[in-house]
Amino acid sequence: AQDLPEGGSQKLNANPKQIVPFKLTYEDLPYKSVTDFKGSVLVQFVIDEEGKVVLPEIIDTFDIFLNSAIIDKVMAIRFELAKQNGKPVKVRYNLPIVFK
Repeated sequence: AQDLPEGGSQKLNANPKQIVPFKLTYEDLPYKSVTDFKGSVLVQFVIDEEGKVVLPEIIDTFDIFLNSAIIDKVMAIRFELAKQNGKPVKVRYNLPIVFK
């Protein structure tokens, strides 16, 4: 979003909702049989003015072999538009993914 002008206020909806949700199953991963598969991955990306994911980046991962499958699934997410003063804007978003 943009900086607030001095003395003014602007409203930003900074928590856009997923309209095409993130969906990742074990069948999507390079490991078909998984035992004791635990850890977390943090993905950072930008949601553009159309609600699409752009510039995804793995910030932290417990297994680099999962990164490609995770990026593919993140790119399929679609969001409601983030708006500032009623106009669509880009926002940076962090998505933590936990494997239990």
